[in-house]
Amino acid sequence: MRNTILFIVASIISVTSLHAQKWSDLTKEQKVMKAKEFRADNQKYLKDSLGLTQTQMDDIDNVNICYLSTLDRINRYAKDEATKEKYAKAITDARWGQLDAIMGADKHKQYAQYIMAKIQKMKAKA
Repeated sequence: MRNTILFIVASIISVTSLHAQKWSDLTKEQKVMKAKEFRADNQKYLKDSLGLTQTQMDDIDNVNICYLSTLDRINRYAKDEATKEKYAKAITDARWGQLDAIMGADKHKQYAQYIMAKIQKMKAKA
């Protein structure tokens, strides 16, 4: 009896998590798992489809970490939305240039298209 109840509870939890489509509906753990899956797919695409080296992928990770840290500081210290927007655009442009330098403009464009298609597919599911 106890095993049956445990099985039913586990089934309900798994069905609930399968139907949680919106990001805001996901638990913190589910968000982490989705982000890990998203990143793993992206790393596979960068390596297999675009032929990037591990050093290039490490450099991309470093650029992204710096970008996110800078966005956080801008959000924390900028006084108004217009200033935040101005600084965010400047660092976004700089990030784009760094990624062009690391992977080449053509591969970067291909990767951006891959990401956009992936995001559109996820939006269509929701």
